[in-house]
Amino acid sequence: ELSTISNMRRPIIAAAAFVAIAAAQQDYGGADYGESYQDYAEQDDGLYANYAAKHQGKVAGGGGGGIPKLLFSAGVGYILGAKIHTGRAAKKLKKIQQREQKNLYTQYYTDVSKLQDQNAELQYTAEYLTKQLQDTVQSAEDEKRQRDYEEFQQPDVDGDDRISRAEFNIYIKDYLSNYPGLDPKDYPKFEDFDHDNDGYINFAEYSQQMAYQTKQAEQQTNEAARRGNQAQAQ
Repeated sequence: ELSTISNMRRPIIAAAAFVAIAAAQQDYGGADYGESYQDYAEQDDGLYANYAAKHQGKVAGGGGGGIPKLLFSAGVGYILGAKIHTGRAAKKLKKIQQREQKNLYTQYYTDVSKLQDQNAELQYTAEYLTKQLQDTVQSAEDEKRQRDYEEFQQPDVDGDDRISRAEFNIYIKDYLSNYPGLDPKDYPKFEDFDHDNDGYINFAEYSQQMAYQTKQAEQQTNEAARRGNQAQAQ
């Protein structure tokens, strides 16, 4: 801007100097002084003419286009500055997005890892409880089987793991003596236990018949309770 202003001031100064010289020629004799000055200018190898022509070229070529050139330069500078600023802003925004994305991925993988650990723990707990339940059921079944086997051994006097008809009748007589009010029709029958009719009761036959009788007893108990409830309701 200072260079442009300086270029614009030089033609103005040159014009002012020319006017001052013309006024001096009128005051000091006019033509003679002017002719002597012209002679001097011509004798001085045309230095003034070259100086004036040079400055006129600057005014015509540079001075006249100074303002558009200045505006153009300012526009280019503004565009470049805006582009640089936009590029910096874009880089900064990209860094922020990358940092946020990284934090999001980190949080995601952390949550996934926690869920996997929780699922593994839940699966372990479920398997542990399932095994505990199976062990409990198996233990109960084993205990029941042991009790049934101990009851099965009581009539088996000779210990051959089977009950003959004679052994069964002796056991029933001794057992029913503890229940004098029991109706004879409710007495256990040898044929109910001897499923294959081979004349002996093995432990499998005994267990099956005892399970069947237990189920029947539960059904009779439930039926009696239902009838009692109906009677109360009426």
